[in-house]
Amino acid sequence: MLQHLYLVAKLLDALGIAMYVLDTDDQAVLWNNSFLRFFPEHDGAVHVGEPYRENLRRFYVLRAPDESAEQIERWIADGVRRHRTQTQPFVFQHCGHWLRVSCVLQPDGSRIRIWHKLSATEAWPSERRPEQGMLHDLHTPDARDLLENVGQGALVVDEQDRILFANDQFVSMYGFATKAAVIGRSYAELIMALWSDADAEERAVRAQDVAAALRDGSRFLGAPYEVPLPKGRWMRVTANRTASGNSYALHSDISAGKQYEAALRGAERQAREREAQLRELTDQLRSETRLDPLTGLANRRSLHGQMQELALNAGPHSLLFIDLDGFKAVNDQAGHAAGDQVLRQVADRLRQVVRASDIVVRLGGDEFVVLLRDAGTAQARAVALKIVQTLGSDAFDADGLRFHVGASVGVRTFCGPSEDPESLVRDADVACYRAKRKGRGCVELHPSGGGVAGTVCVEQP
Repeated sequence: MLQHLYLVAKLLDALGIAMYVLDTDDQAVLWNNSFLRFFPEHDGAVHVGEPYRENLRRFYVLRAPDESAEQIERWIADGVRRHRTQTQPFVFQHCGHWLRVSCVLQPDGSRIRIWHKLSATEAWPSERRPEQGMLHDLHTPDARDLLENVGQGALVVDEQDRILFANDQFVSMYGFATKAAVIGRSYAELIMALWSDADAEERAVRAQDVAAALRDGSRFLGAPYEVPLPKGRWMRVTANRTASGNSYALHSDISAGKQYEAALRGAERQAREREAQLRELTDQLRSETRLDPLTGLANRRSLHGQMQELALNAGPHSLLFIDLDGFKAVNDQAGHAAGDQVLRQVADRLRQVVRASDIVVRLGGDEFVVLLRDAGTAQARAVALKIVQTLGSDAFDADGLRFHVGASVGVRTFCGPSEDPESLVRDADVACYRAKRKGRGCVELHPSGGGVAGTVCVEQP
């Protein structure tokens, strides 16, 4: 396909026709030498993959170097819109030449733009005989009848852009009382007069749209452009030339369509906002189902999934079941709010003891679980003892009171996915129960973990 386009580009070069190909993302694919002759601003600058917006930026900077960046950006946006919606050729002047441009949509969604240079007679046919153009003489009954009954608002302007003729529909569409109110004035003057009495806030919002339409839209003969009017109204204007050298333009009221587009965009924006809110809520709910709201640790619901994922690795791994010693006294003496403060501090200390790859879980109440990745019996016992020491070494502060809370730990080591997570937790819980029966601050190994059952106790303050 690309090779074929290269051959077409060379053929068009021989005919003096410019060609520029863009992909489905409006990025440059190829161009011929005639394109660079018609548009010298692109010579040495255009490149494969360049967005069409950048191509248009050079085009407009050359045409209007003193314009503001904001106005240039607006013209670029209109140029992209013309490119994507063009179905008929239109004519414009650039670097002293009149050019007719066509755009062909390929089956794959890419587009080919083609420019043909026009002679002065072709671009501005003032030397044609009157009978060659029905609009040459506006005083003929046929010409006036055609314009009055064309089904759209119609204007004819002279070379100084002064209105020579307006049909009744144009006068009615734009809200003027009589044709005399528009004859002899320019179209731009009419639009600015309408906006001079408009609401100041709406005028500020539409200022760039008005300027872009009046200053750039009319330069591309045959290409429709849109002009905003006060109170949310819009006109689509298509300008061309008469046989006498005057210009004519047809005007259609597209307010209803623009209002529908605005409503559709608003609905799409609301849908995107609702979708974002739904994603946020879903993420929040997912987080809440996996996290303990008090401590921010993983919760009981997520424990089995964490264990199954861990068991996919050969191991060995270990599960520590932790039950706090002396925690009931906190709730009894200071209330549950103080107890919650202590539980949050316990969670913080557990995070400090384990590795980043390990998982700390709050089962509920004053029970916690730690999953140790790639940790056998000896390492698990060492971590369990460190947990007992860390929790029991310093008092916990809550509501101005100090509490000494310790821990008993049951250890269950496992390998692979063959063992049921519920059974592993139950074994560790049984070991923890044995540890508590033997005294405060003890660690008990469950014999099913492959090690020798036994209890180690740490002296508590």
